Amino acid sequence: MPRRARRPALGCTRAPARRPKRLVTHAEPPAALGEEVLGRVARERALARRRRHRRWAVGIAAAAAVLVLALALAVLVPRSGPSVTRISFPQTNGVSAHASLRARTAGTEVGFHVQGLHDGDYYWLWLTGVDGDRVAAGTFRGTPDATDLVMTAALPLQDARRIWVTDAENRVVLDQRVPATS
Repeated sequence: MPRRARRPALGCTRAPARRPKRLVTHAEPPAALGEEVLGRVARERALARRRRHRRWAVGIAAAAAVLVLALALAVLVPRSGPSVTRISFPQTNGVSAHASLRARTAGTEVGFHVQGLHDGDYYWLWLTGVDGDRVAAGTFRGTPDATDLVMTAALPLQDARRIWVTDAENRVVLDQRVPATS
């Protein structure tokens, strides 16, 4: 039996659609696409590098600002602790000494470093006030080795004018003037 041709359905005047030979065509990418992608990657890397450098620069600037502020405070703000008056005694008969005087509520604290005294002998440390009266800071025993002592005299530091050491015979062993303090 011969094949009958199909007729279009009623109301349809179009011919049946033909199937295209190829639905998908492989288009070649634009020739400049590779360079464009590489250029964009390079720009993104450069931008990231600039951001990273900016963060480092901001961090370093902040650290520098903190350091400058700390130094300014250290220099400009008065110290809360008591001021120290340093006294150096001239070396006499192999004896060397220096003292640090600090104002305290009870009077004047004397930090005393001495070396070269006669071993076992007794010594007295004195402060003399503006009125000429001497006030004992304490007694100690001599040693040829270096010794650090801390004693207190019941004399305000601003009134002290002389610091000196005597031996058991009341002979002056060390003597130095104390500069006036305000």
